[in-house]
Amino acid sequence: MELVPVNCNGCGAALDVGPETRFVTCVQCGARLAVKRSETAAYTEALEELDKKTDAIVEQLAEIRLQNEIERIDREWEQERDRYMISHKNGTKTEPNATMGIVMAIGAGLFVLVWIGFAASMGAPGEFLCFGCVFVVVVALMGVTQVNKAKEYESAYARYRKRRSDAANASNPGES
Repeated sequence: MELVPVNCNGCGAALDVGPETRFVTCVQCGARLAVKRSETAAYTEALEELDKKTDAIVEQLAEIRLQNEIERIDREWEQERDRYMISHKNGTKTEPNATMGIVMAIGAGLFVLVWIGFAASMGAPGEFLCFGCVFVVVVALMGVTQVNKAKEYESAYARYRKRRSDAANASNPGES
């Protein structure tokens, strides 16, 4: 059996290893070494260094997986969020707002009540007054719809934030 000369990465001591040897421990310093071979040479690499590199790669992979999971959650939220958005005539979209729904219903309702009062004081026909009442109901329903949509949006947004937070905390159990 032909021995191959190599040096220890830890202390530089000369070591002789067999042609099929993959691992060796230095008799001088006790370093655990991996025997590497190329076409023309043989050399050693400290297993501790390989372990450190492997640990660093594992940490980087875990971080990439976390980033991918958070990005997936964010993409899903953007798709879901779009279903809740309110589209305006000019093409813009806004998040539903409960306060705006209440203000809209109260403002329009007050306007219609004042309008009915003026119409009644001028002797408008009954159908004209009934139209005002229908308009009040329609505006009130629009306000209630906006408030409900805002509540659903807030609930969905809270679920999204929790999913995102849970994903981040799952990778860092000690951090909260």
